[in-house]
Amino acid sequence: MKESKTEILEIIEWHSLARDVIRNFWAVILAGIIAFLGIYIAERSIYTPEYKSEATLVVRAKAASSLAYNNLSASSEMASIYTKVFTQSSMKKLAAENAGYEGFDGEISASVYNSTNLLNIKVVSSDPERSYKLLKSVLEVYPQVSDAVFSNSVIDIIVQPEMATNPSNSISSIKRIEISLLVAGAMFVLILVLSFLRGTVKNVRLFEKKVDSNLLGTISHERRPLTLWQKLRGKKKGLLIDTAFASLKFNEDYNHLATKLEYMRRNTDSKVFAVTSVAENEGKSTVSANVALSLMNHGYKVALLDLDLHKPALYKIFKYRKPLKVDFSQILKGEVSPKEYEFLRYKKTQLYLALSKRACSDASEWIGSKTVNECIKSIREKVDFVIIDTPPTSVSADAMSLIKMVDKAILVVRTDVVDAADVNDTVLTIKNVGGSFAGCLLNDVYKPFTFFGNMGSDDRGYSIYKRSSYKLYKTYSKENVSNKILDSDLSERN
Repeated sequence: MKESKTEILEIIEWHSLARDVIRNFWAVILAGIIAFLGIYIAERSIYTPEYKSEATLVVRAKAASSLAYNNLSASSEMASIYTKVFTQSSMKKLAAENAGYEGFDGEISASVYNSTNLLNIKVVSSDPERSYKLLKSVLEVYPQVSDAVFSNSVIDIIVQPEMATNPSNSISSIKRIEISLLVAGAMFVLILVLSFLRGTVKNVRLFEKKVDSNLLGTISHERRPLTLWQKLRGKKKGLLIDTAFASLKFNEDYNHLATKLEYMRRNTDSKVFAVTSVAENEGKSTVSANVALSLMNHGYKVALLDLDLHKPALYKIFKYRKPLKVDFSQILKGEVSPKEYEFLRYKKTQLYLALSKRACSDASEWIGSKTVNECIKSIREKVDFVIIDTPPTSVSADAMSLIKMVDKAILVVRTDVVDAADVNDTVLTIKNVGGSFAGCLLNDVYKPFTFFGNMGSDDRGYSIYKRSSYKLYKTYSKENVSNKILDSDLSERN
């Protein structure tokens, strides 16, 4: 049992549960409001008020008439018998006739208090006056029935009936709130259950259980330096490993991936890598940019090509705001001679960028052409690595056309975004079209949740600690970075 509990705890992704609750908390609030309004509407439409009148009697034997609780055992037994007398049909008929009603329009009940000779009589009907009159009539006519049966008993009324002022079955405001909170709580639990059962890949353990593919590595979750207004607008921002905002863990994840690509190059002569994903917003463009930077930091000459021509994004990640003299898509389409194209050199390093700013709606018609293939082969001969940012496979078929031209394909899988079944289908499709599949990269992985802070280490021994606030990094960038290293000015040319 301990092993099964441990496995369940490893499968649960607490950050995913928290995100789903926060994103769908409006449903929790709405469920509570609907329940509260539903109760109100039901009270006004289908609710029938009931008014209750009651009286308390004491039953005692005649031999012990001087003391109410003498011979308690016999009196209690007689009180129990009287409960049947008061509720029989003949009693109802006599009481209705005595009160001047055609029938006993209500319900009568009788009960004995535990281990006593005290008898409680209740009459419930839809009218408070009727309930009161019927009960008074019952107390007036009961001797006509009981005296003929129990001649050795005496019944005294110790609590007189009163006319009810409020319905006995009404729901109080506190009860409404309790029911509303209960419904809201049920919705909260439902969100947690649906989040847990969703078939997405949420962590490494679930990847190993659900995805039939090797895992190249993981990229830890990294908080972007966004303002509150940018967060409220849902703005996304790519983060490069050479900025002061990137943590050591974030850098080392990409170094670990770059090392694996070096190994593939040495063993299989794989130099051209296509980076793709199943869906949009899985971070493939950020991964492409950072793995190229990491390879460049290892001393290699790297070309980074933006071939996601339906929605180019690398120029945004590198903050290139100047207009391009020649868009890389023009070279691929054959509109401009390759000799006229100059790669953008990133900060006087060995990273060369081929950027596109214009979306090409007709890219699917020519992306698999001989011109594109020859262009990739030509670039391959001049650098140590070629990293290609391709479109998501679910958005366009261009990715599969490009995958057939490269040495290896890398599939970026962002946690809790795409179903594991879709990931498996994409891996199978890559292999079926003749592509060489390198493996999956699990992106945006949260560190395990603990109740005792964030101390610990990952699978490669790197310390995990709680990072300082954004202001610390802002101060660091102002004081220690004075040579415009954060400026992504890519105007340097070859």
